[in-house]
Amino acid sequence: MAPWRTLLDDDDDDKLDFEELLLKHIAPGLGCIIAFLMFVSPLKTVLQVRANKHLGDFNPLPLVAIIANCTGWLLYGCINADVYVICANEPGLLLGVFMTVSCYGFADPRARDFMLKALMFFTVVLSSVGIVIALFIEDDEKASKLAGYTAVFILLCYYSAPLSTMAEVLRTRSSASLFWPISIMNTINGLLWVAYGTAVHDAFIAVPNAIGAAFGVIQIILINVYPAKKPPPPPAGDVEPLLAEGAHVA
Repeated sequence: MAPWRTLLDDDDDDKLDFEELLLKHIAPGLGCIIAFLMFVSPLKTVLQVRANKHLGDFNPLPLVAIIANCTGWLLYGCINADVYVICANEPGLLLGVFMTVSCYGFADPRARDFMLKALMFFTVVLSSVGIVIALFIEDDEKASKLAGYTAVFILLCYYSAPLSTMAEVLRTRSSASLFWPISIMNTINGLLWVAYGTAVHDAFIAVPNAIGAAFGVIQIILINVYPAKKPPPPPAGDVEPLLAEGAHVA
């Protein structure tokens, strides 16, 4: 009976090895790819904004949330030396900065003010956490927890940012202000990181991503219930860019 038992044990070990490979490496690896696609999904619209010099119905607030979200998770990933978390968020930070700056110049004064306030709020939060960790926390586990709670808070803000227009969607019965590629990517990305967080026993990764996947499903439902209506063209001269056409900064 010993040879048969050995074969069964080997099969169990192979199964465990495959599950570990799937959950601890393949899932977060795919999560990095999906995260990049999620962060790059508004780029086409942002480039159209740059060409048309007008935001239209595009909501720029999620772009600010991308910067804050990626910065928070880069802090958490660096403290815990998690290469998957770092690789998933570094491209998002760079894209977030580019897209936010691109849209800011063509937003109306109210949207500019809202973007600036959000950016300043997240900057104060993240810089304060970094200062506290650097100067007052010596224990790595406590530093990881503080960074984790901060990243979770910002992640939930990022996932819920498109829902800031939910009242407008219900009022106009149009989901033009919701961006469906982001909603789909949020759902898939959230599920992949839930699998990884569960496998490595990291609630900071698993729990908020489960909530984020649920947010994505809600957004998809709204998009299907209230299809986007094509907005009328903006009146000429309604919004002035920060820099006149042809001008440059020395």
